[in-house]
Order: sequence, then structure tokens, then C-alpha cells
Amino acid sequence: MRLKDRVAIVTGGASGIGKAAAECFVREGARVVIADFNPDGIEKTVAEIVSAGGRATGQVVDVSNREQTQMMARKVVEQQGRIDILLNNAGISRYRPFATAIAEDWDAVLGVDLKGVFFCAQSVAPAMIKQCYGRIVNISSALGTGAAPHNTAGSPGGSAAYASAKAGVIMLTKTLARELGPHGVTVNCVAPGTFVTPISSSSRTPEQVSEHLEHRKKTVVLGRIGALAELSSAILFFASDDSSYVTGQTLQVDGGRSDRM
Repeated sequence: MRLKDRVAIVTGGASGIGKAAAECFVREGARVVIADFNPDGIEKTVAEIVSAGGRATGQVVDVSNREQTQMMARKVVEQQGRIDILLNNAGISRYRPFATAIAEDWDAVLGVDLKGVFFCAQSVAPAMIKQCYGRIVNISSALGTGAAPHNTAGSPGGSAAYASAKAGVIMLTKTLARELGPHGVTVNCVAPGTFVTPISSSSRTPEQVSEHLEHRKKTVVLGRIGALAELSSAILFFASDDSSYVTGQTLQVDGGRSDRM
């Protein structure tokens, strides 16, 4: 087991990528803290993991609130004794054409998707520095690596806030890797391509989701949509000691996006 007895916090762990990664961590022996804004989702996910024989607890947290992320980290240390892994996965999207985008959308998306990553990393860093060990894995996006030619929300600029936040995550990963590396803490990033998660339909109609997926199949050299298990394997690499000499890096898990190659 690659994560035997490690303590892992997974933000946005009640659904989608976070839930899949948390389940992967548990299978590898970790004790997982499902940190999410959705208390019902936390309860359901924790119950599923525990019923399957895994070890999991939950904490309700708004990652865009620094006081809440600090309280989260303190509680985990009090209850578990340490923090070994942080998966910064919590994210939202509010796709809207650039011309009609509003300040509230920008603030909400950057608050969770970028500021939340900073706050959570800052909150767990003292524990990781103290134990001279830590793995921080940030989730970016293919949209953070270049402007996709396919329209989002009917506009080439429809993902302006989301793409900006996810690009920021990549740069934040590099700066945190420099700062925390001397303390035995690695910081890496995974930039997923297209995977079906709740966020896929958060700002799209079912018809738009279907059209989006069909388009994306044509833009990847593997010709298909990724499975969450495939993404979890990449996340596990950075969360485990398999990547002990890797830090500050971004791995694109996107099926070979032809518009990025």
C-alpha cells in the first residue's frame, strides 16, 4: 500500500474527482478527511468509504474562507495527529460570455479555485513543516494551460474566470514548491482534460454537456473521454512517495489534447 497510515485531506471530496481520488487513497491505506461545502455529500461519501472497510471522516469547510481552512487543519491535527497529504480539488465554474460576465462570478470562481488553494496550502503547511514531510497536490485544468478553440457558454471567452484561476494554480504550484521544498514538502499539480463530473453540468444544459463531450472526443488523440480512475492514478503518483523527487510540476492528464500538442 503506497499510502499506508497517511492522513490525507481531500477538498471537494464529496463528489467527482475528489471523491474518486479519496476512494483511491483509501484503497492505498490512507486515512481520508473529506473536506467539502456540502454536509449531505460528506456524510454520504464517508458512509460509503467506511462501509467498504476504509477509514474516513468529514469536515464542512468553505475553502475561500481562511479562518475555516485554518480551523480544518487544526481539527485534523488534533484528531489524526498529523497531515501528510493535501489534495486541493475543490472548485466551481460559472461559464458566461466575457461580454456579459459579472464581478460576482469572477470573485466566486477565483475565491474557490485559486484563493482556496492558497488558503488550504497555507493552513496545512505548519504541520507538514513540523514533521518534515508533506505532499500537496493541486488540481488545475486543461483550460489553465491554453485557450481552447471550442466555445464555452457560446463565447470564446466564456471560461475567462475559470481558466484564469486554473492558470494561477499552476504558477502557485511552482512558487509553493520553491518555498516548501527545503522542508521536505513537495507541491505538484494535475491538469485534467475532459472528465464527466458534477461540475460538467453546473453551467451547462444536458444538450450542451453532450455537445461538449462529443467535441472533446475529437480533440484528443486517444479519441475518448477520460475515466476518473485514470485521473486518480495520476493524482496518487504525486500523493505518494513514488514522486519523492518531483516537485513544482504540472502533469496534463488529457488524453493527448491535439490543441495543446
